[in-house]
Amino acid sequence: MKPSIRTFLLINLLLSVTLITSLAIIGNLYLAHKDIQVQLDLDLIHVTNRMSALFTSEHNPKELAIIQKRLNREPEANKNTRCRKHHCRFDSAATDRYIAFQVWSNDGNLLLHSKDAPITPFSNGENGLSSKLIHDTYWRVNTYYDKKSQLTYIVAEQANYREQLENQLTQDSILIMLITYPFLGFLIWIIVGRGLDSLKRIAKEVDERAPTKLHPVDTEAIPTEIDPVIRALNRLLERLYDAFTREKRFAADAAHELRTPMASLNAHAQAALRSSDPEEQKQALLKIVGGVNRATHIIQQLLTLSRMVPDASINDPAVMNLAREVSEVAAQLAIQAIDKDSELELIQDDSIEPLIYGNPTAIAILARNLIDNAIRYSPNGSHIAIHVVVQEDTVTLKVIDNGPGIPEHLRQRVFERFFRVLGTQETGSGLGLGIVFQIAKLHEASIELLTPESGVGLEFQVIFKRYKA
Repeated sequence: MKPSIRTFLLINLLLSVTLITSLAIIGNLYLAHKDIQVQLDLDLIHVTNRMSALFTSEHNPKELAIIQKRLNREPEANKNTRCRKHHCRFDSAATDRYIAFQVWSNDGNLLLHSKDAPITPFSNGENGLSSKLIHDTYWRVNTYYDKKSQLTYIVAEQANYREQLENQLTQDSILIMLITYPFLGFLIWIIVGRGLDSLKRIAKEVDERAPTKLHPVDTEAIPTEIDPVIRALNRLLERLYDAFTREKRFAADAAHELRTPMASLNAHAQAALRSSDPEEQKQALLKIVGGVNRATHIIQQLLTLSRMVPDASINDPAVMNLAREVSEVAAQLAIQAIDKDSELELIQDDSIEPLIYGNPTAIAILARNLIDNAIRYSPNGSHIAIHVVVQEDTVTLKVIDNGPGIPEHLRQRVFERFFRVLGTQETGSGLGLGIVFQIAKLHEASIELLTPESGVGLEFQVIFKRYKA
């Protein structure tokens, strides 16, 4: 079963509300219990004080007897009565508040008492509040002795009334919570659903997009909580757009660059087929081999450039010795230099290890392109110097040749795809320095093109950040 944010929020919010509400009810009942006890005790004290105000120091026994008869005829409270006017109710099971009183003389005679009140004294006669068990019933009692009338007034209330009142409050609170619970769940469901509408809108927008429509999703009306998700999606769309652009550009570049070599191969092949002279056929075949090599080189350069993604992170990074990597590349290209009767020289300071952090394969490609360009564009018998210079925070790779060089106003354009300086006799695709630029950018390295101190040729510098353990 797939998880649902809406269901998760509904369940957890309801559980949270239930927990908080239960704690609030318990706290309110605890405080209400204290308040009820205090309030009802005050009622007992007030009733006792009012009773004492009705008697004087002189009391006629006949009058007291008449009053007692009237008290004995007092009708019972109408239980289960509902007061429509004041919206009150009295339930015999829960709110039948039975209050009794006794009036005792100084010599221990019971002068007056309420109907059904026990003859046994409610208290020992000491002033104040107390509790007492009489005939299996707990009573809350207030006692007051009036020195002026020399009478003891006792007002008692059944203790179970207080328990019934608290139970009624608890039941009412739980009932209200149960009644409001479905409405609360419904409101949470609606509110959460409205909050998730933005997700549905975004999903619909993305679902209805054409495969080629890769522009970013609008984040202006996006809630803060899902803004990171949308920004990550936009970054993915940007990378996909870049990838599709590179694929299209690769196909267009391949078609553009391979059109001429393929036409040349076809012409040489046709010439070889038409010629009956073995020497001419051999020359045509050699030109075909040269054309195949050039096409292969172009394809390799195009593939390399297509894989160099400026915004990507370095794949399989490692700490490497730049001088060691460059020396291996130079050794591989030594045969090419020997064919031109040129000399390759690697110069480095062995006292400090030139460590950088990056992809060894990419660095080897960068060095190969720089050294290969220096060999090819330098005249026969040239001296090509390769320097690895270590400074406090940088490691610099310098490739110095004595070729025709590059005019200063064209030194920024040489990194463009397929750009080649006019007037050179060497063949090429114009992609090598573009690859160098992409690899340098990927490794956060800077590139400088300078004129050597001799004033002849070109000094190519790639400045890397030095790795410090």
